[in-house]
Amino acid sequence: MSKMACPRLFSSITVFSLFANLQCCRANGRNIMKNLSVALLVICWGLSGLVTAQQQKKSDSTDWRKVADLFMADLVANRIDKAVERFEPEFINSVGGKQKAKGAVEQLFAYCGRPLDSEFKHEEQGFKQYLSGGRKEMRKFYYAAATNQYAKGVCFFAVEVVPADEGGYRVTTFGPLKLQSGQLPDWLK
Repeated sequence: MSKMACPRLFSSITVFSLFANLQCCRANGRNIMKNLSVALLVICWGLSGLVTAQQQKKSDSTDWRKVADLFMADLVANRIDKAVERFEPEFINSVGGKQKAKGAVEQLFAYCGRPLDSEFKHEEQGFKQYLSGGRKEMRKFYYAAATNQYAKGVCFFAVEVVPADEGGYRVTTFGPLKLQSGQLPDWLK
């Protein structure tokens, strides 16, 4: 093969087939080593970026959960106004303002009662799809709680958290859950 074919060959083959085709470009050995070094450097850089992104996701989980924990602590302390301030503005606007949001939270307590304590049980990751067409990454946190109506283990609370447009995180939805029949999943026990 000519020297002109080698550069074209390097632009169209993968790293794996590079090793199989090294013999065709033996005459241009220095360029092969240089290209191979650059390819390996790019691969290592890409892998280190994935590791860094994964580590950041783990640290982010702590920040997300802190918002859910504070929200539950406000409910336990009967600071409904403070809990409502942790909702994202889209939710507050959709129900008609802070007073109506507070009323909506209090109405949910009719189902299971107001939490008297909270114990984190489980986290799930997903996406929240908005009626407007927008979509945000979302984390859902589950808590076991004794309430003013039931002992711990009967009612659970789910708190969904999304990134806030202004930075940080906000509660997007909240709701009580009660086992109607069957058995609890292991992660809620």
